[in-house]
Amino acid sequence: MSTTYWQEDVTDDQEPDPEQQRRDMIVNTLGEYRLNVMAVSEMLAMCSAYLSQDLESRSTDELEAMYAQLVGNESQEVH
Repeated sequence: MSTTYWQEDVTDDQEPDPEQQRRDMIVNTLGEYRLNVMAVSEMLAMCSAYLSQDLESRSTDELEAMYAQLVGNESQEVH
C-alpha cells in the first residue's frame, strides 16, 4: 500500500449502464444510416412534421412573438 495516497473510492455512482450504452449506440447507428439513405423529400417531410409539432406545443404568446420577429412589428395581425 502506498504511503503517499489515501485509499479513496474513485468509482462514480453515475456510471453508465452497459446495456443502455449499447442501446444508445444501436439507435444512433440506425438513425445515422436512415438519414444517409432516405430521400431528400422524405427528410424534408420529417423536418416539417417535427417543426409543426414544436410550434403547436408553444403558447399563443410565444407564437405571436416569433411571428412579429419574422414579419416585423408593422404587422401584428395574423392574416
